Amino acid sequence: MATGTLVAKIRAHKTAQERLEQARYELDVEIARAVNSGDWQIIDVAEVTGWSRETIRAIVKRVNEDAKRHS
Repeated sequence: MATGTLVAKIRAHKTAQERLEQARYELDVEIARAVNSGDWQIIDVAEVTGWSRETIRAIVKRVNEDAKRHS
């Protein structure tokens, strides 16, 4: 493999990781918004995502705490 190709693949991987982190953040914020507004219940979010209710609660708590710190 040529060095330029390796560098390109490393950069593409880093970019993909950054996009994934941003998408996860946006999903967490949307989950918290939906639960906080009453549009969704934690159990319903858990069913759709396949995650546990405890995980959803932790996401909502973390997002809410972050929002308080930044306001």
